[in-house]
Amino acid sequence: MDILLPIATAAACWWLFTILALYRTGLPEHTYRSTLWLASAIAMLGVAGLAFSVGHAGSGHAYLAFISALAIWSWHEISYFLGYVSGPRPQPCPPGLSQWQRFLHGVRACLWHELAVVATAGIIAWISLGQPNQVGLATFCLLWLMRWSTKLNIFLGVWNLHIEYLPPRLSYLASYMARRRMNPLFPLSLAVGLGLVGYWSVQGLAAGASSYAVSGSLLLATLAALALLEHIFLMLDVPDGKLWQLARTSHPSR
Repeated sequence: MDILLPIATAAACWWLFTILALYRTGLPEHTYRSTLWLASAIAMLGVAGLAFSVGHAGSGHAYLAFISALAIWSWHEISYFLGYVSGPRPQPCPPGLSQWQRFLHGVRACLWHELAVVATAGIIAWISLGQPNQVGLATFCLLWLMRWSTKLNIFLGVWNLHIEYLPPRLSYLASYMARRRMNPLFPLSLAVGLGLVGYWSVQGLAAGASSYAVSGSLLLATLAALALLEHIFLMLDVPDGKLWQLARTSHPSR
């Protein structure tokens, strides 16, 4: 039970937060403001939960830190996909540019979002400095790392783009994406993901590990495994969108 609970919790939270984000960002534009307010309130609860949990190295506090970091991360994802925090150039990529020029335009398209994530990571690191519970910081940084990896892979070229999930305000992002069977970064992304899964799995399954170490490490290992699975789906022609079908079919008619 000590092993299965963190695995099930991480998988359920990952699916639930993703479904809710896709559902809310897929609603009509007049709901965007209320969605941002809701996400902001949840993120503030996440900040409070993280600030409370960092000083305690117990199993329950590991779960609280993990869920709190997911709540904070969700605010960044929702504010970005609603177009509120994007970048100084929210426009399509001009045709005929070199890859480096495309990259620079892509950075400008999401710069404010990326800087907000960096600032939040810094604040969480400051809150967690010298504290016994580092699960929240590790969760947020893992999400940040794997999201950067996903974005770079999509920019360089993947097979499964899922452009249909882009909200109308961000439809211009499709011009920065490329469809390819493989790109040079993808094998490295898989290696890093496998390394993280292996590292946290060893930590969580080590003989004599505390309940905090088991819970925290297996929460992180499962999240890393799910991020790795998302990467693999990028290159496979599989109907993985069915995982998120609930978020699309449950929308009220516009």
